[in-house]
Amino acid sequence: MQTFLFSRQGEIPKRLDGAESLPEEGFLWLDFTRYEAQSWPKKVEKLTGIKVHEDHVIDSFNGDHPSFYDGTEDYDMVIFQGLTPEDCESTHNLIVTKSAAFFLFDHLLVSVHASENVSFDVVKRKFCEAKLRFPSTPFGLVHVILDTMADRYSTIVDELETRLDHLQDMLLDPKNPFEDWRELLHQRKQAHQLELLCEQNQVALDTWKREMRGELSDSQRVRLNDLSEHLQRLMHHGDAIQKDIEVAMQLHFAAVSHKTNKVVQTLTVLSAIFFPLTLITGIYGMNFQHMPELEWHYGYYGLLAVLVLVGGGLLIYFKRRGFF
Repeated sequence: MQTFLFSRQGEIPKRLDGAESLPEEGFLWLDFTRYEAQSWPKKVEKLTGIKVHEDHVIDSFNGDHPSFYDGTEDYDMVIFQGLTPEDCESTHNLIVTKSAAFFLFDHLLVSVHASENVSFDVVKRKFCEAKLRFPSTPFGLVHVILDTMADRYSTIVDELETRLDHLQDMLLDPKNPFEDWRELLHQRKQAHQLELLCEQNQVALDTWKREMRGELSDSQRVRLNDLSEHLQRLMHHGDAIQKDIEVAMQLHFAAVSHKTNKVVQTLTVLSAIFFPLTLITGIYGMNFQHMPELEWHYGYYGLLAVLVLVGGGLLIYFKRRGFF
């Protein structure tokens, strides 16, 4: 567990060894990783005198809990799906998530998350480097963390688009037939998963905005709207990637069909040329005793000439008509 004190005057957050009471100004942030969070409800009850609902405690320990909002008269609970691990671009599965639970009290914020959720470390590091504006309310800090978690989804979009470009080049390469259909369908599945995750996160935020305990200020409403629009853009990206994959597959099959049609057309032209030649040779290959041309001294050469004229004439005709 890590404890931080955020003062209302916007001073740099202070790391504390522990806390016996809540500050009159500003708020405390108790940050727990899930493996060490078994006693967090007792710490909250000691600081606030409020007993956290048992179902909410169970939800906080569930790393696979979908994004969700619920609240009581004493606190708000927000669960948000975050990406893990940090270097997701180097893995086959880009989207691996663990939930983070936030409990917002008066002058107190409690967070429970997986140790692999690096967004919390990113926020703490930026606070230490004074790269972020120091929030004065639990809502402000939750917004900063959620915004950081949503930003990490953007890296997924970039990586999916890079992989899609590579797969599209392979799909439309006429020299190398595409065979990696499993990988293509896997990327489409991940794009769909990204869209669903962003939709769940957005629903949780919208529910929080409607049902939170206190009234939202104008600045808080703007922040939540910005975060919601960010998630909407990510949803649109996920949907666009799925459509791009479908279009690439359609182009691939259209190209294969066109190539097949050209081959069939060429074979049809050749069949049309050789059909009359086969007919002529078939006639003179019949075993009738009385065939007048068989007595002609130059009949063989004459028939060869007829075959050349018929075949060449048909070849020129089909060539001018653009059949090949």
